[in-house]
Amino acid sequence: MKKESLYTGVIGLILGGLIGYIIGIQTNWKQMREPVQERNSTQESRLPQRRGGTGSPQGHPTITTQADFENLKKAVESAPNNLVLLTELANKLYDAGRHDEAIPYYRRAMALEPNNPDISTDLGTALFYTGKPDEAIAQFNRSLQVDPHHIQSLHNLVIVNLQGKKDVQAASEALKRLISIDPNNPSISTLQTMIAQGSKSDANPRQSLF
Repeated sequence: MKKESLYTGVIGLILGGLIGYIIGIQTNWKQMREPVQERNSTQESRLPQRRGGTGSPQGHPTITTQADFENLKKAVESAPNNLVLLTELANKLYDAGRHDEAIPYYRRAMALEPNNPDISTDLGTALFYTGKPDEAIAQFNRSLQVDPHHIQSLHNLVIVNLQGKKDVQAASEALKRLISIDPNNPSISTLQTMIAQGSKSDANPRQSLF
């Protein structure tokens, strides 16, 4: 056998082994990530959710610096009756965890469009995260007066009644309404578990779930 053929065969074996090793790593990495994603999805169903969700509208990059926030605030002040800018700023502040700063902008948006259940729900969620469960519940109920089938408001009513008010009965009633409207909602089983745990203890269900 010629040396060139021998070298070619050895190199081929080495390359084949490397390719197999890389494929194995990719497969294992994918398998490792799947349960993490599933856990994250379950955790999200335990939290009051802003109707708009996270993420930015097309053409609006995610804000990452204070300068970006200040520029958007200047745009809002230049067009104080621009509902799109107001809700975008409120949503971005909310997504950054700055709920107390988001509330005034949600209120300004509500003043422009008082019968918008989505804005009302977003305002209620921000209020809950700043320690105002009664005001949050009032906003969710306001959304449901406009749209009795507003899924996000019902979802949030369950959680806020449990975590903010320790009111298992009110949470159960909200869940019954949610099931009657959207029986295939993926958060139902988690909400049922939360209510079951809340009804067995005087402790705040939030403490045992977070």
